[in-house]
Amino acid sequence: MYQLDYTLKHFHLLFPKAKDISVHYDLSEDIIHKSRVSIRKYDGGFFEQKRPRPQQLVWREWKGEKIPFFFDADNEQELVTYHPNGSASINYDIIASAFYLLSGWQEHYGPERDKFRRYTYKASVQAKYNFITKPVVNYYFDILKEVLERVHQVDISHSIWGDHTFATCLTSDIDRLNSAWRAAGKQAFKATEFKNVAALFVRKAVGKDAWDNLSEVTAVAEKYGAKATLFFLPSNQFYNGYPNADYDITKPRYQKLIKTLAETEHEVALHGSFGTSNDLVQLKADQRKLPVQVNGNRFHYLCYQPENTEQVLQQSKLKYDSSLGFSEHFGFRNSFCHPFYPFDFNKRKAASFLELPLILMDTTLYSINYLGLKSDKAMAAVAPVIEEVIKFRGLFTILWHNENFSSYSEYPVAKGAPSWRQVLEQILEKLKTDGTAFLTCTEAAEKVRKVES
Repeated sequence: MYQLDYTLKHFHLLFPKAKDISVHYDLSEDIIHKSRVSIRKYDGGFFEQKRPRPQQLVWREWKGEKIPFFFDADNEQELVTYHPNGSASINYDIIASAFYLLSGWQEHYGPERDKFRRYTYKASVQAKYNFITKPVVNYYFDILKEVLERVHQVDISHSIWGDHTFATCLTSDIDRLNSAWRAAGKQAFKATEFKNVAALFVRKAVGKDAWDNLSEVTAVAEKYGAKATLFFLPSNQFYNGYPNADYDITKPRYQKLIKTLAETEHEVALHGSFGTSNDLVQLKADQRKLPVQVNGNRFHYLCYQPENTEQVLQQSKLKYDSSLGFSEHFGFRNSFCHPFYPFDFNKRKAASFLELPLILMDTTLYSINYLGLKSDKAMAAVAPVIEEVIKFRGLFTILWHNENFSSYSEYPVAKGAPSWRQVLEQILEKLKTDGTAFLTCTEAAEKVRKVES
């Protein structure tokens, strides 16, 4: 059964010691008496009908948290039953629920798309039931882990990240290197900060735009012991009226810059331009413009099209992607705080590349089209999500555009409030204090694959 295989594949990535412990996905009386651990199997036809969202959902408490369980309407039965013979049964179908969320079933079969053909947050079950900031699949796995440990009297705890409890990937999408004089200058002019306007124009005149600042990006990362993964955008052509890069990556100066970065501890990756999420030929053309070989990708504007992109990425032979996060809200788009293999809906099995879920993007915080938070409120909003990642020994993936490492922001903050760079540094300081492992995206992906080898 593909739902069971796909779900247990990811459970075993987190808890490899459980590979040899059998789990029976059934809850008939006969199975209860023969097996040590059983999970109730949903017997409806939801997955055959290919509806995007289940109609039945109940909330149950697990370790003080209210967690949604799909495909059931009975909220009276206990979550786990421990039987006199030493066996146990999980009375809700955590396999089907985990598969539904992790596979992105709602996105593949849901018709809701925005103008960029992205699945919308407002259409998601995470938005409808307000659990975007909870990695619900990790809670399901925690239930199964505890039951297995109690029944079999074993400890299957494991951290993918070695001696560290959790890991962080600090990433930056390099969209604009030449626009500070215009975009930030406009904001400075509106605020009558004429010295800043002059400074921006002088920097541009001498050939060093204020957003041509990748040395600042790497310096901030190194200040906290982090390694940055920089996603470069190969196209500088407009696409249906929307901008790609404001620089020409084929120019010698940018080719040299990328080669130099690739020789450091930081990582160079591909930022697939508009249209590449649906076009393998174009994605490969983008990739060839980079002067170094890359392992991973993130699509511009997070343009991941559920019905096509997974196939494009598989055929590209890239090792990882990091596009799956909602622009409109930070948190867990697939309700999981670890890297995972996207589901191949054609072959009914896990895809060949890893997805490093994007949990936090700077634009999500401040854009008036998204959350519109003030900078002095951002850290308090993000902190609970970090705690969820720590709780489950997960991966916290951050996207902070290079513009927001600059002193000259396109989105000015209130006087006395922290800049968006300072907000990032608050986050990095917390992560460092909490003992994270700072990794490049390739390093994170390799640690996950190592568990399987």
